[in-house]
Amino acid sequence: MNNTVVVKKIVANDAVGQSRQIDKDPFTGLYNNGVIAPLYDPELLIRLPEQSDILQQCIEAYKTNIVGFGYSFKYDIDYDKSDEATKKQLDLEWNKYDNFFKYCNFDESFVEIMKKVIDDREKLGWGAIEVIPDGLNNPAGFEHIPGHTLRMCKREDILVDIDVVITDENGKEVTIKRKKKFRKFVQIRGINTVYFKEFGDPRDMDCNTGEYGENIPEERKATSIMFFNIYCPYTEYGLPRYLGNVLNLQGSRKAQELNYNYFDDGRHIPLAIVVENGQLTQSSIDMLKNSKGESAQHGYLVLEAEGFKDGDGLLGTEEKSNKVNIRFEKLAEILQDDALFQEYCKNNRTNIRSAYRLPPIYTGESQDYNKATADTARQLTEEQVFQPEREDLGFRLNNLLKTKLEIKNVSMFLKSPRITDNGEIARALYPYITCGAATPNMVLDAMGQLLGKEFEQFEGDWANQPLQITLKELELQKQAQQLQNAVQKSDENGILEALKDIQLAVEGALGDE
Repeated sequence: MNNTVVVKKIVANDAVGQSRQIDKDPFTGLYNNGVIAPLYDPELLIRLPEQSDILQQCIEAYKTNIVGFGYSFKYDIDYDKSDEATKKQLDLEWNKYDNFFKYCNFDESFVEIMKKVIDDREKLGWGAIEVIPDGLNNPAGFEHIPGHTLRMCKREDILVDIDVVITDENGKEVTIKRKKKFRKFVQIRGINTVYFKEFGDPRDMDCNTGEYGENIPEERKATSIMFFNIYCPYTEYGLPRYLGNVLNLQGSRKAQELNYNYFDDGRHIPLAIVVENGQLTQSSIDMLKNSKGESAQHGYLVLEAEGFKDGDGLLGTEEKSNKVNIRFEKLAEILQDDALFQEYCKNNRTNIRSAYRLPPIYTGESQDYNKATADTARQLTEEQVFQPEREDLGFRLNNLLKTKLEIKNVSMFLKSPRITDNGEIARALYPYITCGAATPNMVLDAMGQLLGKEFEQFEGDWANQPLQITLKELELQKQAQQLQNAVQKSDENGILEALKDIQLAVEGALGDE
């Protein structure tokens, strides 16, 4: 069965059989004018989670674990080893990048915007952000665009020159020219059609017509689109992860409808009614027909029967009727005492969840977990699923934004949760501290994780070497000062004592090593 047919079938009717007519695709007239038609109707895909008892939970797990822990920044070079001028420049870049993400939207945070993008991407296969420029045509803010209202155009044949800043083999920054083919995007909301250009396209575009040109009024200049999709080789839009399981979605939905309809249409009288020497009256037959669903629960059943007369009942009124006997045969074994297809639905949930590579604990099914298995499941999912997704999104955002914002050595990254608990961190650090391998600044980082605070690094070379070495150096300096004082006083005994102490200190240091 074609997936398109299944998707239409799932969304077309709800649980009680009422029609949910989907409006005609408003982009139909544009598909012959350079706009690419998606493989599946986005209006249908966006509604599929309404018909599933597991799909939305998987999507929520992705939203929470990929971007839900927030974001931070890191230096691309070693800040501590930089000179003061470089540190000042790095601090300026950090603050500039931080302010961009902090104030990219005044109605919702960057995290909320990205959650909507991931929600669209997991339902449709793609999501998009509109980049709002400032007066100098630099990125100034983000707006989420509902993915089902957006379509992409074919990539143009024209090669456009763009400037790219790279670092050469001598460590110097140079600007080179590269050629790239861009595409347009178009959105229809109601009766309005708006065109967008691809982010990075240096040309001006008319947002009403989609035509490139010069001297376009400022209010009609098109803004840019950042497009995020799940790669698929045969469609440029991308496809959602669950499409291989649409039959499981349909099967689970049908099983749930069957169990639901049992309460309205299922028979709750597990009996066979046998009438001997007669027949039930029409009113009794009608009563039995209506004895199903909620209306038949805890009610009385009164049956009336008419006996057959001797002979064929046509010779006269004096013939006597035979005695009517009504008996009931128990059929309890056919009564549905629990929902049907429970194992089938359970397997379908597992199959859909496996499409997202999620263990049950991420969708609220944690009956069979203990602390060890839960930590292992979280760690594996972090390594195999969520962290690669964060790195892909972070790379794409940095690669697009840093050049436009003139930021060179600061990058944004999406935060991950801390899976290891504080006790394990302390036990792991203890042998390194006791043997003298840990430095004060290294211990500060671990203390910050344990206490949930952020400590400033100690200044000086001593903070970046083990304390045992620092103490030995201080002891040697003390002995050297004593030797110098003895030499100045021409104290032979003091000189000998000082040399002996220095020898012992050196031998002790060598022994420690």
